[in-house]
Amino acid sequence: MHNKKLRNYILLQNLAGGLVSPFTSFLAVIIGVPSIGVSLVSSASSFFSGVVQLPLRSIKRIESLLKISTLILAMLWLLMAFLAYGNPILYLVTYIAIASIGGANSYAWSLIMERVSRGNRGRTLATYAFWGSVGGLLATLVTGFIVGSNYSLVRYVFITSGFLILMNAVGIWGLSSIDPEPQGASNPLDLLRSNRRLTRFLMINMLFAIVWSFAWPLFPLAQVYLFNMTMEQVAIINVISGVSTLLLQRHVGVWFDKNRKLIMFLGRFLLITYPLSFALAPNVYVIYIAYAVSGFTNSASNIAYISFVYDNSEDRKTAVGLYNLFYGIGTLIGSLMGGAFVSLVSNYVGLRDGVRLLLLSDAAARAVTATLYMSV
Repeated sequence: MHNKKLRNYILLQNLAGGLVSPFTSFLAVIIGVPSIGVSLVSSASSFFSGVVQLPLRSIKRIESLLKISTLILAMLWLLMAFLAYGNPILYLVTYIAIASIGGANSYAWSLIMERVSRGNRGRTLATYAFWGSVGGLLATLVTGFIVGSNYSLVRYVFITSGFLILMNAVGIWGLSSIDPEPQGASNPLDLLRSNRRLTRFLMINMLFAIVWSFAWPLFPLAQVYLFNMTMEQVAIINVISGVSTLLLQRHVGVWFDKNRKLIMFLGRFLLITYPLSFALAPNVYVIYIAYAVSGFTNSASNIAYISFVYDNSEDRKTAVGLYNLFYGIGTLIGSLMGGAFVSLVSNYVGLRDGVRLLLLSDAAARAVTATLYMSV
């Protein structure tokens, strides 16, 4: 019963997210959010969600947190539709609120997944990630083709997303406790001091998050100013990524159970593909081809790194909170650096060449930093 409800939940939640999430940074550029704001939008789902998670570790009823956060998320997307979209400041503030509540939601989901995946991490997490990918895939394609370059239609997409999440909140309201006796939460500093292996991993992951997220504000700029892309083309990129993920998700889960360190390294190293494609591609069709590698990198991201945290900590509530906090801090630093550097460099070489130069630099930094995962 739990498995069916949880599978339906992640399917519908990602369906709602697929309608809107791939386009938030792109839309921020379109409606005139300043570059620093685009950096915040790009990193919001990582940083603000990470900040809110650690204080939640003392909550015992994780299922209640999942239900309430789902309900609030629905309300915020409806607020985005009716009030915030079109106003750069309100858009930014509302999206930060969505990211923060989304952090509480993903924290509850991570802890529930830790319980249901015990004994078979890779395959179980891959199965749930598969259903999540199914949910988001068609939704992204629908948004891209319906909206195209008529951005006023985005309000209706936000409304649809809000109502889908509201339906999800109703659907899980009767979800009972999966683990009636959750463990207590320890002091985060004590955990970091006592678990050196986990601490090293968190530091490496935060460093990679900095270089990874450096390119996040550059991608929407490249989409708008280098390739003149529409939402339809942004959707196609995400659909290619989604289809590739569906094809490889379960295979990567099996491979991860056999060789964890290699999957962790390759999952990060192959992320050089995306900045390289945007920097060097002569047209959008080359970018489409490049994003076929997303099946591997997305699958590794869904499975490998959180599994390491699960398997190398006794207090998983605090460990998951620390994992997302350090990752979030890294993405905020990197994204703000990316936004600041593009403003600086473009003053000397122009926006188009500046974006290309920074994307190439980031690809090199990703490659070097990925090698650190071989030492965890």
